Amino acid sequence: MKVEPLAVEHELVERVLRIKQTLRGFVVDETPVCATTDPEAWHPEHPSGLSTPPYKAEKQAMALCQDCPLIDFCLIQELREVTAVEHVHGVRGGVRQAERQALYLTVVKEGLL
Repeated sequence: MKVEPLAVEHELVERVLRIKQTLRGFVVDETPVCATTDPEAWHPEHPSGLSTPPYKAEKQAMALCQDCPLIDFCLIQELREVTAVEHVHGVRGGVRQAERQALYLTVVKEGLL
């Protein structure tokens, strides 16, 4: 399935721009939720697509992310580190794989990071 970039006005793109402004000089001094959870929880075997709602395993991982003090840092860090859309897997920063893949394409296309 081909992934297309999101519109620049999409809420995830706006979230990235907000986070980018607030994380300048951010120091990680807290433990992320994922460090205390089974790593398999973040990588559902069958991820959903953009045209379908998140599957149960994705919803569970996304819910765990909501309590994490590093949720925003996690999302931005992945977008900065990943080198290709094919390397975006699982749930990270409270966002499922399909949405982050589309977000990554937008960030690259628009030069947002």
